Amino acid sequence: MRGTTLEEAPRSAAHEHGGLLVLWFVAMAGLVGALASLTWGANAPAPLLGVFLALAGLALGALVLRMVVVGYTGYERAVGLRIILRQGGERAYLRWILFCGALVLGGVLALVALGDPGTSTAAASATNMENAIRLSALVVVAVSTFAGLLLVIARYFSVFGTTSIVCTVIGVAALVVVQSVGTGFLHEFERRVTGVYAHINVTRVYGLSEYRRFERWLRGLPGVTGASPFVYYVMAMAPEDQDGRREGHVRPATVLVKGIDPATGPEVIDIEAHLRRASAAGVSPAALKHSVTLRPVLDRPDLPAVLADIEDPRGADWFERAQAEWDASRAAAPPGAEDPWGDDAWIDPPPSGPPPGSLQDDADGDGDRDGAGVEDPAIPTMFVGKYLAERLQLRRGDVVRLVDPGGAFDMTAPPRFRKFRVEGVFEAGFQEYDERLVYVHIRELQAFRFRDSDMVSGVDLRLSNPNDAPEVGALIRDELRGGYQVLEWQELNRTLFSSIRQQKNVITIVLSLVIFVAGFNVLSALWTMVVRRTPEVAILMSMGGTPAQIARVFQVTGMTIGLAGAVAGIAFGLVLCWLVQLYGYTLDPQVYFIESLPVEVSPLQILLILVLALAICFVATIPPALRAAWQRPVDGLRYE
Repeated sequence: MRGTTLEEAPRSAAHEHGGLLVLWFVAMAGLVGALASLTWGANAPAPLLGVFLALAGLALGALVLRMVVVGYTGYERAVGLRIILRQGGERAYLRWILFCGALVLGGVLALVALGDPGTSTAAASATNMENAIRLSALVVVAVSTFAGLLLVIARYFSVFGTTSIVCTVIGVAALVVVQSVGTGFLHEFERRVTGVYAHINVTRVYGLSEYRRFERWLRGLPGVTGASPFVYYVMAMAPEDQDGRREGHVRPATVLVKGIDPATGPEVIDIEAHLRRASAAGVSPAALKHSVTLRPVLDRPDLPAVLADIEDPRGADWFERAQAEWDASRAAAPPGAEDPWGDDAWIDPPPSGPPPGSLQDDADGDGDRDGAGVEDPAIPTMFVGKYLAERLQLRRGDVVRLVDPGGAFDMTAPPRFRKFRVEGVFEAGFQEYDERLVYVHIRELQAFRFRDSDMVSGVDLRLSNPNDAPEVGALIRDELRGGYQVLEWQELNRTLFSSIRQQKNVITIVLSLVIFVAGFNVLSALWTMVVRRTPEVAILMSMGGTPAQIARVFQVTGMTIGLAGAVAGIAFGLVLCWLVQLYGYTLDPQVYFIESLPVEVSPLQILLILVLALAICFVATIPPALRAAWQRPVDGLRYE
């Protein structure tokens, strides 16, 4: 025994495996801490993630180095692989593997030929047939891929190894799919939220009159790529039905009206992409028109120091010029036209043709009113969401009225409203926005919200890296020293994002139990191998094998099972993710807020799943390896 007595052998093996257990516990603790830091989000202390990853990396590096140097360079590797591998492959397996590969290739070609299910323009019966063929091809590819992997595993591994590997494959593939779908949901929500709302918006309770110099200062901050003022207000919207096109009574809708600057608004929100997605004609943000002149307002005398040092971009005599323009507009206005948001009685005009300010009825059937009518320049324009347009039966050129619901609380004052012409329809891809959000020119909402004063609700910002929003927001708060509200995009839907993360974490923990079950399967298979191969173990020990070397034989066997199962499971999971993306699984937007199932594969998550599977399989090898190492040669050869 090379200087090691029978009494000392178990003790030395225990010491070696004790050190390995410590390394694995440190590695697992580091990975769990890193995942907790990522889940914690922006509130987590900055150094924690690096510390946890460093601990996990050092421990895993030491274990991998030890396994490569010791376990896979000596005779332990040859003996361990001899235990788990099939002796002599069957040619019949090769024929069935090729058959499964042909089925996979045929199914993939069918899915690629059918293309995106959302782009089909065939009739309803043809679309149903295409969907049936697409679903059948997807099932064939998935089943054939799994059957092919099973045949490949069975061709090269023994029965015990095959059953253990298959369990690991199922668990790892399930984790890959769930993690990819959860990551896709989270990132898709984030993209759509930041496409409608800016990465950061800075507001003030009573409005901003100094927004021009404020915008100039914000544009100079590190990481800021765009800035634009905005005004928002909750109102009621009702369509006019002068042409008698609508059937039944269309109830007014409660909408969030957002006034944007057509020149700078596209710098902070994806309004151009949203308009292209839903509008048949080429509609741009420049189509938002207004017909109001705003009263100039001097900046507050108690501005923060960072703003007071910035010159107004309009020049030194801007107030005198703006005041003269305001006085001239008031003098030229006809009697009773001082307030564009009138308080006339709410009376529907008779259905006698196209309403004033609208285009003629749709002549070419493309959903727009693009006839020979003449537009009324006094009526401003607006963009409405796709689902809101469907609910109110709106098309381009229709005239609607925005009503201030606040006027209803004062029984002595009638509600104030203003007519707008629908100039375009946008689709943000998020139903909550597409059925409640309305865009108008910022000056129109300034005239209503701030009683014709040149003030805004706040300024939107877009960053080069959205994840830097907490740091930039903290910088803005420190410089302004109170009086302003700074809201990052992560806070806009914090409840929704937290819910998605919690569901993803819970499902991950539940499905990780499948890998734990696979680990117990590895343990039971190795334990059975140790019991069945007791004479072979005794012969190895009598020939000079140390307990540590005997333990490494079965550790090589278990880690081979884990590595083969993890790699095959990741491959099968990636195939399933690709099939889900290719199939385009549709969702109910009223329930899930989005139209299709998003899938996004993260290399970091794939690596963590691989490490988790290998860690569980390694822990599962320890009891059988110790059982073999503690065995005495005389007990194994007693009945031989």
